[in-house]
Amino acid sequence: MNLGVDLSLKMQQKLSFQMIQSLKLLQLNTLQLEQMLKTELETNPVLEISEEQDTELEENTQDLQEATDDLDEEKELDVNEDSIDWEEYLEEGFDIGDRTSEENEPEAQSFEPPAVHRISLDEYLTNQLNEKKLNEKQKLLVSFIIGCLDTDGYLRLQIKDIAEYLGISELEVEEALKILWTMEPPGVGARNLKECLMIQLERKHKQDSLAMKIIVEAWELFEKLKLVDIAKKLNVDVKDVQSAIEELKLLHPKPGYLVSPEAPSIIVPDLIVEKVDGKFVVMINDGYVPKININKSYLSLLKRNTNTKKEIKSFIREKLNNAAWLIRSIEQRRTTMLKVMNAIVEEQIDFFEKGPPNLKPLKLQDIADKIGMHISTISRVTSNKYVQTPHGIFELKYFFTESMGQNTQGEEISSERIRNRIRELIENEDPREPLSDQKISNILAQEGFNVARRTVAKYRDQLKILPARMRQKYD
Repeated sequence: MNLGVDLSLKMQQKLSFQMIQSLKLLQLNTLQLEQMLKTELETNPVLEISEEQDTELEENTQDLQEATDDLDEEKELDVNEDSIDWEEYLEEGFDIGDRTSEENEPEAQSFEPPAVHRISLDEYLTNQLNEKKLNEKQKLLVSFIIGCLDTDGYLRLQIKDIAEYLGISELEVEEALKILWTMEPPGVGARNLKECLMIQLERKHKQDSLAMKIIVEAWELFEKLKLVDIAKKLNVDVKDVQSAIEELKLLHPKPGYLVSPEAPSIIVPDLIVEKVDGKFVVMINDGYVPKININKSYLSLLKRNTNTKKEIKSFIREKLNNAAWLIRSIEQRRTTMLKVMNAIVEEQIDFFEKGPPNLKPLKLQDIADKIGMHISTISRVTSNKYVQTPHGIFELKYFFTESMGQNTQGEEISSERIRNRIRELIENEDPREPLSDQKISNILAQEGFNVARRTVAKYRDQLKILPARMRQKYD
């Protein structure tokens, strides 16, 4: 055994409360951000709503950046209370919030009914997490993973990508993920449907059941519901297979919808894309977000040579530091959303010019590479957010679709484009002689799209369109 000293230099990113706060803020949509700011206004006494628009917003935001630069160096929860000279800074003040391209109309009345707040999957899981007896690092890791889940309750990011982003080992991420698997609803945090069903069966203590055996050993046959082939492969009776599959049908393929089963009754677009002077312009639609600033009355409590108790000063400094992080996070959220949306517009320019049929294949990683950000950041920005375009309101996830390969002209074709074409063909069909899946496949082939009949059937099901025999109408 050789003994010696090994010196090495490596970069490591520490996971902190502020980091988690900023990442969660990034994932909020406009309505959720509005709700969160209202809560912050109730719990942080140094924050207040600004009734008037600050004419020096950009200058004050820059002052805030300079005043809080050293907070970036301190990533742990205990921020140095002398890191910001609040007494000097508050004499000028700052605010952030209502910054749309249109002029504010304070007297304008809105007659739209307010959206009903429903608990989100993120809130539901976070409430459970807070009740668990875990160390701080484990809670932060699980909280980060919760923020990465999609509306179905699935974790679409790779373990290695999360580990790389946080500067920790893959084993630590996997252990945190297993903690998430113990929460409700069962199956949340799964990385695919197979894993989702396995988690639910394990939660029901059915690890040794035939249903589990079908999932583990005959998954491909199960996907096609080939009962006879499953029975032969597992050497069991077909009736037993049928009973096991009936049991599997009771499981939930999308556990996230058990918490948030319906889309919001009112969709408020988080971004707006408009064509101005021949160019597409991206704007943040944050008119609903209250303007916040620092209540300057607290300044007197921080003045030097006063009789204010040290404990009170310490409390106020903590609240001011929290307010600084909140305001900077809001500004970073705006900047990041604009970068991502501008990149999407550039990549999907044909869609914005001509409409949905011209959507091309696009991956989250493509946008991450284009703007130099991590894929997990892109995932958060595009999660649960909507954009108003000249062609309607779309979820940001809509612009990311897999490739179906190339057509006969060598052009990359997206799966969404194929779905749109299938919908268009069925909408224009003769109801007395509706198009079968094979006929649709043949038409697509004539148009240069080589799409198999099975794929047509799959996309038709995703569009919730009935088979041809059930669409037929008689005179």
